[in-house]
Amino acid sequence: MPDILKFCLSLGLICAISGGSMAFVNHITSQPRAEAQMRERNELLKLVLPAGTRQCQELESVNNVQFFAARDENGKLLAYAAEGSSRQGFGGELKVLVGLSAEGKILAVLVNQHSETPGIGTLVCERKQKQSLWKVLAGKSEKNPFPANAFLDSFASQSLNENLRVDAVSGATVSSNAVLDAVNAVAGAWQEKFAAVSKTEEP
Repeated sequence: MPDILKFCLSLGLICAISGGSMAFVNHITSQPRAEAQMRERNELLKLVLPAGTRQCQELESVNNVQFFAARDENGKLLAYAAEGSSRQGFGGELKVLVGLSAEGKILAVLVNQHSETPGIGTLVCERKQKQSLWKVLAGKSEKNPFPANAFLDSFASQSLNENLRVDAVSGATVSSNAVLDAVNAVAGAWQEKFAAVSKTEEP
């Protein structure tokens, strides 16, 4: 009996030390991780916003959709951006960044988080640049930070104040619907946030 008691006490002590260590490490790394995620998101936001954007101001979120105001070097409002999500993805939660004109028209859509099946769901989620073998071997390959994606690009120019229309990619219907659901979440939040103000005014 004493041996069992010693074993239980030793095990409890080990668990307590391990748990405390993990909590300490998580505490001291939480801020750097948050800052790194913010820097990464800001870099991705630049891809869906006008080229003249010099600053991106975080606005109040609506229904878990985070809004941003894009401004030029003089502080003039150029456009908006929003981050929405959907849990209908084949691999779980999926997030999108949507660039928006002041009137609520979609400028660009980028999937910034997903766990979709490689080669299937990724067809609608990723923007991958296609390079010819000749250009790569010749050292003439060019890096495009925002490669085309037929499905994601089909959202462009549509208004968030109207029903969004896109055709699902064959074989990747679940992922297609998840992206559409995330963009629709942005649309719903946009309509709620800007319903009482002119689309050309700041919120």
